[in-house]
Amino acid sequence: MEFERRCWAEVDLGALRHNFRLIRRAAGEAAVMAVVKADAYGHGDVAVANLLDEEGAEWFAVSGFEEAVRLRRSGLAKPILILGYTSPENAPSLAVNDITQTVFSPEYAKALSDAAARAAVTVRVHLKVDTGMGRIGFSAVDDPDGAAAQMEAVYRLPGLRVTGIFTHFAAADSEEEADKDYTRRQYALLEETAARLAAAGRDTGLVHCCNSAGTVAWPAFHRDLVRPGIILYGHDPSGDVHLP
Repeated sequence: MEFERRCWAEVDLGALRHNFRLIRRAAGEAAVMAVVKADAYGHGDVAVANLLDEEGAEWFAVSGFEEAVRLRRSGLAKPILILGYTSPENAPSLAVNDITQTVFSPEYAKALSDAAARAAVTVRVHLKVDTGMGRIGFSAVDDPDGAAAQMEAVYRLPGLRVTGIFTHFAAADSEEEADKDYTRRQYALLEETAARLAAAGRDTGLVHCCNSAGTVAWPAFHRDLVRPGIILYGHDPSGDVHLP
């Protein structure tokens, strides 16, 4: 027990501030959504978010509902996006706390809509497009028309307000030509999906795709905002991509 009391983690907030300023410069005109999921990668989400808020981060991203609520209760007023699943029963709290929720399937959209409608609230949502990462999202890989149609239907659901669409790059941290082509294809699928929604008369809101590697290595793909995560905390995305 004596040994445990002498253990601590020292986080250099000056280094964090330095990293964010490099990212802010690399982002150019795009807004910065600071990823503070998993307790800011173990660095302390409230302390990290407060500093990045002071530095001018426009958005924050977390993994789940409890993380988002904790940041709101700490006094953070900037927009927050939940990247993962939130139980539909939390729709009223999402609305009250002005937290944006990722929607990734027709079934989840319907469940969240039903809960929001019952509570007479409106939840802001960003639509996740699976362009090849293979996790969650409306799959635009095999059926881009079908994915766009499913996403367009979300706009018609009561209790939901679509304010953005996004995807996640699978190999943006690689210099291999095959991986570069894969990243270009992912971006093209996102662009095509956005164009289909626009053609249907839908406002896509914020369009974003660049993770840490994309922020550094693919400036042409920054779109409306970038989502730096690991590079905030002093680690390069890979041996091929480095924060300048």
